[in-house]
Amino acid sequence: MKWTRRLAASLRQRLYPEEFRLPEADFGEEQLDLLEELIQMIQPTLCQADAAQKQDKRQMARFLADLGTGIWRIRKKVEGLKRMPKELKEALFALESTWDSMSQGGVEIVDHVGEVPLGMVPRVVRTEDVPGLEREQVVEALSPTILLRGEVVQVGEVVLGRPAPLVPVPGEDASHG
Repeated sequence: MKWTRRLAASLRQRLYPEEFRLPEADFGEEQLDLLEELIQMIQPTLCQADAAQKQDKRQMARFLADLGTGIWRIRKKVEGLKRMPKELKEALFALESTWDSMSQGGVEIVDHVGEVPLGMVPRVVRTEDVPGLEREQVVEALSPTILLRGEVVQVGEVVLGRPAPLVPVPGEDASHG
């Protein structure tokens, strides 16, 4: 087993030009055995740390998605108001400041309304016929797409509008158009 380890290391070194090859390690058999034993001892801890880090990333992504969606919803409601008291304008300033801070931190919140959907983002929840539309496009966003440094954290959900079919007027003959 020990000689195979040395042979494998020697063969790996031959993949590189001679000037880049590392000198053979000057470890004795006891030291190599001890090193391998130590690696075996810390392997489970390294795996647990890796799993914890992945879990932390998922929790942070979920937090960003929830925070971004909440800020997006508040912003949408405020945009629809006709009149705004002074206190609400001040709160809106704080909201916009938070939105800008998230943006500077690499968080992008995408609404999709008015877009022509291309590809997989966003997820179309339902499709509706909409009079007056000339092409399919997003007519309502139920939740935004949220990206962190270009990586999708949350896929948005939207309603896709499509041009309403032309309805013939009763009493008119379509062949005489």
